[in-house]
Amino acid sequence: MRIRTSDLITPALGLCAILAIFMMAWQVMRPFIGAIIWAAILVLVTWRPFVLLRGYCRGNGLIAGLLMLLALSCLLLMPLVIGGSQFVEQAGALVVRLRDAFSHGWPELPNWLANLPWVGQPIQRHWQLLGQGDPELMAKVKEYASPVASFLLSLLAALGRGVLELTLSLLIALVFYLEGEHVLRWLRALMVKIAGTRGDELLGIAGSSIRGVVNGFVGTALVQGALAYVGYLIAGVPNAATFGFASCFLSVLPGGPSLLGLPVAAWMYHNGSSGWAIFIAVWMVGLVGSADNVVKPLLIGKNSDLPFVLIMFGVLGGAASMGVLGVFLGPTMLAVFYALTKGWLFDGITDPIPAGATMLKVPEAGDEAEK
Repeated sequence: MRIRTSDLITPALGLCAILAIFMMAWQVMRPFIGAIIWAAILVLVTWRPFVLLRGYCRGNGLIAGLLMLLALSCLLLMPLVIGGSQFVEQAGALVVRLRDAFSHGWPELPNWLANLPWVGQPIQRHWQLLGQGDPELMAKVKEYASPVASFLLSLLAALGRGVLELTLSLLIALVFYLEGEHVLRWLRALMVKIAGTRGDELLGIAGSSIRGVVNGFVGTALVQGALAYVGYLIAGVPNAATFGFASCFLSVLPGGPSLLGLPVAAWMYHNGSSGWAIFIAVWMVGLVGSADNVVKPLLIGKNSDLPFVLIMFGVLGGAASMGVLGVFLGPTMLAVFYALTKGWLFDGITDPIPAGATMLKVPEAGDEAEK
């Protein structure tokens, strides 16, 4: 049968039109993809409390959603805003103090810094050369000052973007709370179209993996915060509970509690408690820091059938490739891939490894007959 050119042009034009619509829709939605994913993660993890709260509100989803939005804002958004404002305020105060110090001539280094073993004397020598206007040293200072200033500016910009994205995520989460069942029907229909009868199974695997990652982060934060509090309490650090609470929030960063523990150790060394300073440094870096590598994979593994090694690969690889969002998406993608691969390899195979098989020898049919 002869195929006319017009019979090919019409489907091709339709396909091009569909692709163009998808591309334009992607361009429109691309700035909001990150916020939508964060909102979906928040709603997935907090859906059960929302349903319980909706029951107390006599089925009024709007009131329950607004209450959840308020709770999430106090838990996630307010610490970020307060921390950012405190950072800007302290940075401004530091600039004022430095300006006052240099207005009366080149200041002397603090005694505790000049008397540090091994590094105190070189620091003091370079500080004096810098005060004398040494050309070579001034050139090095200018060379390193520019990247530091750029880093601080990028840090402030990232903080501002984070606040905006988190605010947008919370607003989208409110929509998901109100339309959660409708969104779930769309997701189930999409997964059935893609994976057939296994669509619901894969959707459940993805959901349990995300919940496992969140539980891992929350559990790790509580463990690291408690360990940090115990360490500060043993060393006699003032406001140990406050420092432990701050370590709990900093645990979302790799080595975050150590960023607080090491300055505390330096402060204790400056006050003459060198032994307790060494204890705090070792406790925060060695014990509290290593808890992240042990507790988090164990808690994630409780909600996922993914092997321990793949969980670690998912968390670390996802963080390296996609940032903080990749910490959640990495294990989820590996869990779905693992389930698909396992189902494909062992589909229809009831006993892939015969009884009595070893790594060196698999029993043959004749061996079974002799038995």
